[in-house]
Amino acid sequence: MNKRKIFIVTLFLLLLVSIFIYKQNQYTINKENTVIYIEKGSNLRDVSSKLKKNNIIKWEKYFELYTKLKGKEKIIKTGQYVIPPKIKLDELLEKLQNPDLEYVVITIPEGYNIHQIASKLEMNSLIDKNQFFSTLENLSTGKDIIKKDKILYPLEGYLFPDTYYIPIKAKEEKIIDIMFKRFNEIFSEEYKKRSEELDMSINDIITIASLIEKEAANDKERSRISGVIYNRLKKGMPLQIDASVIYGITKGKKNISRLTYKDLKIESDYNTYLHKGLPPGPIASPGEASIKAALYPEKHDYLYYVLGENGHIFSKTYKEHLKNINK
Repeated sequence: MNKRKIFIVTLFLLLLVSIFIYKQNQYTINKENTVIYIEKGSNLRDVSSKLKKNNIIKWEKYFELYTKLKGKEKIIKTGQYVIPPKIKLDELLEKLQNPDLEYVVITIPEGYNIHQIASKLEMNSLIDKNQFFSTLENLSTGKDIIKKDKILYPLEGYLFPDTYYIPIKAKEEKIIDIMFKRFNEIFSEEYKKRSEELDMSINDIITIASLIEKEAANDKERSRISGVIYNRLKKGMPLQIDASVIYGITKGKKNISRLTYKDLKIESDYNTYLHKGLPPGPIASPGEASIKAALYPEKHDYLYYVLGENGHIFSKTYKEHLKNINK
């Protein structure tokens, strides 16, 4: 092999290594919100060391080189920061120029609807509930996803349930943006592609996921309940999901522990006894486990289920279902 070929091969290998290193380091590696404090007088090496120590970046040297190439090594400010999981390095550098103010740590449970979320935020003195709903109505956020006009509240189902570090002085719009941004981080390109494979819109998937979230008694049965929903949709059967009926009756403002036959006859777009197909939109904010279940339903022939002692009992025929009810 002559020198020219050796040079070309070496150059090619260096290029491959460079691409590999670039891809490995373009995102932070923390899996949850991570709080750090940059002390006064910290230089770039101090900052990269702290980021590495807190499992935010993989390689200190790469971060230092990247920061210098961007010309931002001298504009990182002293202060406290909440670093979201798996963000781009450019976003990290931008964040390190704007220290967070005092914040409230708040956890939004999976399955909370938008009224429950607003109530929890208001209880923590982060929002005014009326202003929160007014802000929701006037936001353009999520309009590319939510195209149905019969939903009760904009972004219902899309304020992702998670633990958040909310700056005390954050406005309603900022808080909504933080939570919706987290949804977009979770609903990956893989999930979008899978939605297309199922011939479902994102709104359809999140609606199914919200039904699963409200119905599932445990993690193991999420995908099985998902399979029941898909089977009934395919056969043109009404879903007959009580949680959706309750949401339509109460507008998400309260719960009904047990529906009556009279309740099942109340006209609502969310009444899945009266109307076939999916309700207009999500009835709550599903967690990732329910989103995955909606995207990857278990394949089976079940059409019914009823709550038993250790979760739901599934059946393929109405006759079997009645037997399970009477057990």
